[in-house]
Amino acid sequence: MTKRACDCCNIRKIRCNGTQPCHRCLVNDLNCTYLRQLRKTGPRNLRASSIQKIWRGQMSLTEAAVVKEAHHSWSIYSPEMMIAPVLPEKRIPIPVIQVALEMYQDKLYGIWPMLSAEDLIHTLKTDPNDVQTYTLSIALSAATLSHLGKSLSINDSPQEKVTADSFAREVRRVRGTFDYMEPVTLQSVLTSYFLHTYYGKQPSRSQTAAFYIREAISFAQLLGMHTEAAYTRHSLDDQKIMRKLYFLLFMTERYLCIQDGLPTVLEPINLPTLEGEQLPHVLSGFLNLVNLFNTPGTEFFSKWTSQVSNGLSVSSRQLLLLQRELQLPTEIPTEATDIQKIDIFATRHWIRSLAWKLCVQQGYITTEARKEMNLLYPHQIAQDALSEIAHISPYAFEVHGPGMDVKMTEVAMVLADAILCLPGEENIGRSSFVVKPRETLKMLCDMIFLTKPILPDLRESLCQKLEIALGGSSICPSIEVLDDHDFLQIIGASDTLSDGIINSAQGEILEARSFPSLTLPMFDGRVSDKVLGFSAHMDITVEDADSPVELV
Repeated sequence: MTKRACDCCNIRKIRCNGTQPCHRCLVNDLNCTYLRQLRKTGPRNLRASSIQKIWRGQMSLTEAAVVKEAHHSWSIYSPEMMIAPVLPEKRIPIPVIQVALEMYQDKLYGIWPMLSAEDLIHTLKTDPNDVQTYTLSIALSAATLSHLGKSLSINDSPQEKVTADSFAREVRRVRGTFDYMEPVTLQSVLTSYFLHTYYGKQPSRSQTAAFYIREAISFAQLLGMHTEAAYTRHSLDDQKIMRKLYFLLFMTERYLCIQDGLPTVLEPINLPTLEGEQLPHVLSGFLNLVNLFNTPGTEFFSKWTSQVSNGLSVSSRQLLLLQRELQLPTEIPTEATDIQKIDIFATRHWIRSLAWKLCVQQGYITTEARKEMNLLYPHQIAQDALSEIAHISPYAFEVHGPGMDVKMTEVAMVLADAILCLPGEENIGRSSFVVKPRETLKMLCDMIFLTKPILPDLRESLCQKLEIALGGSSICPSIEVLDDHDFLQIIGASDTLSDGIINSAQGEILEARSFPSLTLPMFDGRVSDKVLGFSAHMDITVEDADSPVELV
């Protein structure tokens, strides 16, 4: 018979010899009793639920032990290898982050003119425990590599390849190690914004991108960035960053209002000033873009929100004044990069096309109305777009991600809609156009098709629209890309391009054709020696999607 523990030994959880009185009760002068009722024993065989419970407990204990004993090394895993989360000690090395941040400073500062790569790197080196700066830096790195279509290879090893996705996953992992929601900081807003920009370039991740921009806007409001009084509580340097960031959120929200019908909540505040700016021409170009998004007013953008679109009306006078204001040429600094220029040009013509489209919805468009309210106006918009954008490299177009694809496709789609409504070009009058609307549409689409299709569904919709509007013409016209010398031989060195028409030095009008694609000096992977000076044992290579480019 199995010996039974007495009540005292059972309570004390110690071994009992089963006698009465037992040995331990005698030693401690306790009353040895056996009054406790015996409980029913469990099953002899393990149930499946018990096995799972034991396995889960063992796994949690094992993971805790591994985290405690992990060494200070790092690794970037592919999605297939990411079975367990990366350990807290495994951070991306500073030299790798520095290469990505230098690429941001060199190529993308004109789009996001807020942060200093040098300041971020200095903080990472001097304060390794600043987790918010680390998270912000790798979020910016993710957005940078994604927009430039680059990845980083360490020591030429495929196993140590760092991609934009590697940085983004590291952001999510690190954010899971601390409460990034409270208290809200400027770094919190910036990190969420750059996660939005990263996911905005990923296929089928538009909802994730929308979530992060909403998170960034909520953080900005909690920080008080929509009120002037909140700025006085911050340093002058932080105030500059906050104002620029606020207007980036402002423009992004208005774009998403048009694209996805999301309501807007941000209103304009005082603009950033050029005072104290190290690169005033960059901020000047940025302010030009802000003014384009601010010009239409809240009512214009609210019209595209499904909740209020039916009950809100925009008068023909408002739309006419908007069109006339957008016709005025934008003063762009001569130092502005092509990446900045194409953003301003495309946004202006996109809003013009949207305003004309809104006129159609409101019933303001007729064949006899003034030009801004006429069926022919999209042709003028498209010609203006061609004259400004045709000589900018497709690379500058692609860097902006799907937003640029959406804007230029909208200009083409609106022109195609107008062509379908026209009574027939032979009835318009041969003297009306040197380049017919259908020819302009073909040239515009030639330019669009030079770029990689970031949104395949959108590109397919454009092709379907072209098939209808061009009456069976080639959907994707053949594109002849000329170099500078060949192009100048055709049109002459002093020829000019205006309103989509090529005029030679002799005054004759040449046949309309696809505009040439002029190569823009692209980032070639070269980073100054000081970037690679952090580690003598780490050889970092910047790679395109297809071919590597050695750092020298």
